[in-house]
Amino acid sequence: MRSFILFIALLATAGPLKADDINLFELFNYYEYSSNLASSGQPTREQLPAIAEAGVSAVINLAPLTSPGAFADEGERFEALGIEYIHIPVNWEQPPLTDLKTFLAAMDQFSDQRILVHCMANARASLFVYLWRSLKAGDDDDEVHKTMVTIWANNEGYELYNFKQWLAFIEEAKSEFIQ
Repeated sequence: MRSFILFIALLATAGPLKADDINLFELFNYYEYSSNLASSGQPTREQLPAIAEAGVSAVINLAPLTSPGAFADEGERFEALGIEYIHIPVNWEQPPLTDLKTFLAAMDQFSDQRILVHCMANARASLFVYLWRSLKAGDDDDEVHKTMVTIWANNEGYELYNFKQWLAFIEEAKSEFIQ
């Protein structure tokens, strides 16, 4: 009993856990950009508590409810764990720039929190994170672009160059936000 109490006391003072401490790497196509920002594919219901235990306090879901593995009560489940949740169901075939604007506003809203951005396979999510990092966070475009392309390449058949609508979306976003 005494060791259990000591364990709980240590756990309470340890702060947010790193992804590898609680198996966030088990999230499909997980990528951690920094201690406050990660993206992944669709988490399962069973993985939601681990996300909360990792100290994630905000989730942005870019996958439509029609995506494989999506579940309609995801937002309610995250909110029950104390995690803020925004759902922006981005159309895969025709991604609208308005969704990117909504995403950028959400990133501003959650700027002081640990954020997980996800979609079905971490394609939409990594691309939106790339655009935020390049257009808003001031990160080096070449470096963040390489990261995004690598994440896409983790999904065989989802290499970015295969999807003209997403290449066009990147160009449209850059022309909209870079003056």
